[in-house]
Amino acid sequence: MRRLSDTTHELARQGLSGERGRSLISAGVSLADCIDTAGLSEPMQYAEAVSFIAERAPVHVIPGERIVGSATLGEALLHQVPILGVSSVSHTTLGFDRVLASGYKGLRARIEERLARGGLDDKGTELLDAMLVCLRAARRWHERYISRLKEMIPGLSDSERLHWQSVLDNARNVPEDPPSSFHESVQSLWFMYAFQRLCGTWSGIGRIDKMLGPYLKSDLAMGKITIDEARELLAHFWIKGTEWVGGTSSFGGSGDAQFYQNIVLSGIDASGSDVTNDVTYLVLDIVEELHISDFPI
Repeated sequence: MRRLSDTTHELARQGLSGERGRSLISAGVSLADCIDTAGLSEPMQYAEAVSFIAERAPVHVIPGERIVGSATLGEALLHQVPILGVSSVSHTTLGFDRVLASGYKGLRARIEERLARGGLDDKGTELLDAMLVCLRAARRWHERYISRLKEMIPGLSDSERLHWQSVLDNARNVPEDPPSSFHESVQSLWFMYAFQRLCGTWSGIGRIDKMLGPYLKSDLAMGKITIDEARELLAHFWIKGTEWVGGTSSFGGSGDAQFYQNIVLSGIDASGSDVTNDVTYLVLDIVEELHISDFPI
């Protein structure tokens, strides 16, 4: 059954054909080319590299997409931290659920509160300071996408202006703030995921239906979205997962477990309650229709 729009199918075709992956570039510099690294701790060297990545990585906005943010540096595809030039991290799943609920602001506040309490050794303090640098970098990368969207909108046709204004409105506040709608929750999760991916980390995503389902349930109840509109939005998240297909690495094309973008569906929560929801079934609809297997389920 064909449920998704022609535009969404065309974006999926472009991703699976490798058009996005072939547009990746090399950062072209090392951290030592940019700053004096003598005396910098390992966490702070990483944080400084992340800052340069956030400032210098190309910002790609793809015609027709509803979710923005792209991991555009080729070193990340090679399981390296761009600019730092060391192997990156994989075989893990970051706590996207917690930061989705609190926003980057909430995470930043937790770090600052721990620093204020004191009682840390030098390594502990350096680690938390480096985390704050990374969060500032993530905010800067987000700001660059917001600026790009604002620059695009003047002069567009009415239909294009409506499309990109909607994208801008739903990207403007997340992931700094917690999302207030399903669209914002999907964009927030992708911004978080894409930035750590841009920095070379190959993380799983985890329980996507448990994370996003409550936002969809609320929006459906208030009549803010239809199930067909929600399917289109989530399909654009799925298409973003093909952005490295066609890039130069030992992993050539599309397929399960290429970059460890693992997804968990359904199951039970800590209290034993079933977490299956509308997002669970939308994911299955999308995979069935678009044949994208880059998020192993």
